[in-house]
Amino acid sequence: MATTTSTRLSPVKLFIFIFAFRLLNSLTIQTFFQADEFFQALEPAHHFVYGYGYLTWEWKQQLRSAIHPLIYAVGYKLAGDNTTLVHVVPKIISALIATIGEYNLYKFVEVYKNEELAWITLMLSLFNPFNWYVSTRSFSNNLETVLTVLALRYWPWDKKISKSWYLSLAFGLVSCIIRPTNVLIWTPLGIWLLANTKITAKWILLSIVEVAAIMVLNTGLDYYFYQQHTFPLYNFLEFNVIKNLSIFYGTAPWHFYVFQAIPLMLMLYLPLTLYGLEKSVLLVTGLIYLIGFSLIQHKEFRFIYPLHPIMLYFTARGYHKLKPKYVIVGIFVNILIGLFFTNVHERGVLDVAHYLQDSPSIGFITPCHSTPWQSYFHNPELNAWFLTCEPPLHLNKPSMEEIRAYRDESDQFYDSPKGFLDAHLGADLPYPEHLVVFEPLEGFINEELGVTYHECKRFFNSYFHWDSRRNGDVIVFCKNR
Repeated sequence: MATTTSTRLSPVKLFIFIFAFRLLNSLTIQTFFQADEFFQALEPAHHFVYGYGYLTWEWKQQLRSAIHPLIYAVGYKLAGDNTTLVHVVPKIISALIATIGEYNLYKFVEVYKNEELAWITLMLSLFNPFNWYVSTRSFSNNLETVLTVLALRYWPWDKKISKSWYLSLAFGLVSCIIRPTNVLIWTPLGIWLLANTKITAKWILLSIVEVAAIMVLNTGLDYYFYQQHTFPLYNFLEFNVIKNLSIFYGTAPWHFYVFQAIPLMLMLYLPLTLYGLEKSVLLVTGLIYLIGFSLIQHKEFRFIYPLHPIMLYFTARGYHKLKPKYVIVGIFVNILIGLFFTNVHERGVLDVAHYLQDSPSIGFITPCHSTPWQSYFHNPELNAWFLTCEPPLHLNKPSMEEIRAYRDESDQFYDSPKGFLDAHLGADLPYPEHLVVFEPLEGFINEELGVTYHECKRFFNSYFHWDSRRNGDVIVFCKNR
């Protein structure tokens, strides 16, 4: 990692360099990470533009801000009905979002510390395998992270209120609109700013006016998207806090982020991160953010993604102090890890969707949302079904016993596969031309439906999986003639 000023690029060249890197990253991803990549961004955007697509219950219940899918809707408008562009344009948009994030990560560290550390942070970010795996996917967490970095860049670290404060406020507020839990970053930073800055009536008034204007604009965007008056922020809080239904999607122990998420996000960087920690408002902010998320029962790796840029800053400090000789080896290993997860692990669920692009009818006997949908098929005549997993919206503050007792459609099938198929296949679930299952169901399908179906295609998907129902290959069974 060069650190002399002669190696620096101009702002325009630096942005183009990062974009080229992330565009390559985005276009070469051939694997599936989590369903939200499609069902919480591309599917609602596709439905908004083309009038068809699968809307999950979150969008029917209007829990989410329209900002994120509307970004991709612009891309779909430009793509028209060109299937190739429908697949490619969202990848270009995701690469652009990631580029904006990393360019401003560089600018943030440059403002917060110095140019040399900014360059190191950027290089560490580019060669971080978790970023290669996640940053160019269409998750709302990615947009939330980019907005967080933008706000950090313009934050008044010099403790003086200037025009940049209002940019920081805007980006920080929108990050909280996208994901309300991002307030955990801005609360400690806000307290620090109030404690170290001269408060004036003009500052307070202009800030309130800006917040009100952004909220009004956001309400207008939500109305444009949902075609009715709604307030997703309240709906989100009602579901996750008042009704506490987020636990339906699983719970994890308090130490999940400390011992699983952070090591996975940093991988070989972790020792450098720990060595680079410093007593600062950023460290306090990070700890408060981490503690807050650790107290929330439902946990996922990407939920703490907005903390990642701060962790990379500490990693850069650790690298700068040590300048470890093994860094080249570490980068090589990081590249191998990134390529494995973006080109090998869990690629079968995308390969099978491509294979079945022109199928007359498909049935997915898999856990819900195991493959992309209309954002991938882009076919208004698609004749297909899959097992659903709607949460118990009728419950209010359910106990864990009530959650365990509730069985969605996927649960009903896996509780009693034979009983479920006897009751539903050929009735409300019509016999399709192609049935898709994961390898653990191979024997069951051969035994129960061997007279009607035969295996006709198999795709490698994974060597391992956190969900045993999704282990192994993806298998396509064709209807016998």
